Amino acid sequence: MELAVGAKILAFLPFPAKSHHIAFQPIIRELANRGHRVDFYTPIKLPNPPKSLKQIMIKDILSDIHGSLNMKQLMTQTIMRNSQTISELCIMVAERLFNEEPKLAELVKSNATYDAVILELHFGQEYQAALIHKFKALGIAVVPLLDSAWVNELAGLPDNPSYMIDFKMVATDKMSFFERLQNLYTWAGTNLVSYYFAMTKQQELADRYIRDYEGWESRPSVLQLSSDVALILSNSHRSLGYAYPKAPHVKEVGGMNLNPPKPLPKDLQSFMDSADYGVIYFSYGSNVDMKQIMSPDKFNAFHDKFKSLKQKVLWKWAGEDRPKVVASNILVQEWFPQQDILAHKNCKLFITHGGLMSTIEAINYAVPLIGTAVFGDQPKNMRFIEANNLGINLQYDNITATSVSWAIDEILSNSIYKDSITRQSALFRDRPRQPVDEGVYWIEYVLKHGKVLQPQSVHMPFYQVYLLDIIAALLGTSIFIIYIASLACKALFSALCKKSTQQKLTKDSKKKR
Repeated sequence: MELAVGAKILAFLPFPAKSHHIAFQPIIRELANRGHRVDFYTPIKLPNPPKSLKQIMIKDILSDIHGSLNMKQLMTQTIMRNSQTISELCIMVAERLFNEEPKLAELVKSNATYDAVILELHFGQEYQAALIHKFKALGIAVVPLLDSAWVNELAGLPDNPSYMIDFKMVATDKMSFFERLQNLYTWAGTNLVSYYFAMTKQQELADRYIRDYEGWESRPSVLQLSSDVALILSNSHRSLGYAYPKAPHVKEVGGMNLNPPKPLPKDLQSFMDSADYGVIYFSYGSNVDMKQIMSPDKFNAFHDKFKSLKQKVLWKWAGEDRPKVVASNILVQEWFPQQDILAHKNCKLFITHGGLMSTIEAINYAVPLIGTAVFGDQPKNMRFIEANNLGINLQYDNITATSVSWAIDEILSNSIYKDSITRQSALFRDRPRQPVDEGVYWIEYVLKHGKVLQPQSVHMPFYQVYLLDIIAALLGTSIFIIYIASLACKALFSALCKKSTQQKLTKDSKKKR
């Protein structure tokens, strides 16, 4: 009990995706608020940190990541190639950070002690599991996605691909024969690529950069260490996807990014309050470069429709190349307080890229969506939105003046979308504890009790989990029995034939006499 009251925790979250930090920084803050001492390695600053939280700022290479990603190419890649691109990106980030950020080497060499280590292990960063071994601490993983076949594999409760869908698969849980076949391929391909490609690279990273401490030569593999965590906090909730079984140590805490609505800046407050016909909010999030994907014809499709509307429009466009918009009902800015805008009673529509943070916020505030997915989990998120009448899935290749006009008019005029997302919002909000409180409760639970939530399957090799050894034994036994039976039948047949031949020869001999 004393350990949970004042534990020392390392939160190592070096990946510079802003949406990931938006999801999990609230729980880091709350742990410090409750008296835990937290060392937080991050490229994205947590504002106004509590006194017991020590921020160690590391290099932010987000702009370099954006420069290395071709958004249009990501949209046309196959599922497996898209997955490999993300894996390669994570490896590149890790290599650059360890080569360019001396604070990481200092951490590996330090003599600090921790009771728990919080890591974003399962997003192409399994190499970090070596820190669990280095500090002899409890491992706690945070997952920024919804349903992941690889996370479930490492958690010891593998997916059933007949109805469970990985975040890369664009389908619902009601799949046709061919969709189930494709889902089987995605599930098998994901695990094979992860086991034999990604884990090899992750092991190389750990052996190269997290080493030269006592006992590192004999540590388990990063695959074993990634499975042997006490707790996995998933940025998910049953109202955001489909009802699937979870391993006991996997806890859903989707919505930790949500904050009580705050008053808008005066200019925005006036803009929205005066919108008698409502406001449309347009943002493709923090990881999608609007300039890359908004070609002139697609820009004009949105811009021309917006100009013709009675509604007002808030359009987020980051960077210095923001378009010049002269229509009085359109306001273009680099940044908007998204949650506070969605919480405003006059917000009628959210045009999005289908990112999980944006989806969570839209469902929480019951704002219908029009989404154009780009990569990662976004296509599946938008398929879920579409299937449940929470909004419209507008494919990138189908962004035309006609389709944009129809989609906006459909959302604004058809009450089914608002009614559906209002019901979904009620499901999302109906929970015994707030997401941050839920996450902190389970972290303190494992600090007190250890790995008691772990199923034994996390310590079993995959061939035992899938009963491949039993199947092989039964198959081998069956083949042996069939082989022996065939030999017996052959011997019996040979004996019968021999006996028949002898009888015939005896009979012929008697006739000759």
